[in-house]
Amino acid sequence: MNFWERVNDLLEKNDINKKTLATDAGFDASNITKGIKNNNIPSAETAVKIAARLGVSVEYLVTGKDSFRNNADIGKGVYLYQKYHTVIDSLEGLSNTKQKSVMRIVEECVKLGR
Repeated sequence: MNFWERVNDLLEKNDINKKTLATDAGFDASNITKGIKNNNIPSAETAVKIAARLGVSVEYLVTGKDSFRNNADIGKGVYLYQKYHTVIDSLEGLSNTKQKSVMRIVEECVKLGR
């Protein structure tokens, strides 16, 4: 399986369409089909964006292996990103001070079992 076949597999498993991935990562959706056909790997910058959107490492997309996570973690990461990506994106837009404040609130809620 090549890079784009792994991407396509993750898209199917996580019910994400090519257009959404392409828009989020800043490339044309037809590049996925072309990449599978020609066995091309995208630029490093695009590969990083794709991996981040799919919740996997670039290493996994290139080799099918991930020395930092197992497949269960990859699936969980994809699920959690899909579920909370709007919150994560919102947090990323905040200053470091505000991010820390939000994280303190979340940590307190977790401690209280809420």
